[in-house]
Amino acid sequence: MTMKTSTWRLLKLTYSNPPYVSQSLGHFAGDMAILEEIGDLSEEAVKVIRESLGTEKSEIDLAFPDLSLIAIDRLPEKDKDLLLNSAKELEGDAKLKILKLR
Repeated sequence: MTMKTSTWRLLKLTYSNPPYVSQSLGHFAGDMAILEEIGDLSEEAVKVIRESLGTEKSEIDLAFPDLSLIAIDRLPEKDKDLLLNSAKELEGDAKLKILKLR
């Protein structure tokens, strides 16, 4: 019997308010959320992240304080590298987001 696994995508969420883009899209109310795909995380990594944060959600937001709660040493090496490299590039009010795709 084949075990069905989920696909977990790591995204970077930033807010931007470029005036020309906002005007051309008719978006005057405030910042626009921009999602950038970073890569995929393994089921094992997401399990560690969920345990560390005490959540079972299929959509997980990771701000700087949340990153310090994750048991990094328990993550698979590939996932650890992806998460740490992504966290290094966060600026301002940007955050990481983990989404369950299927």
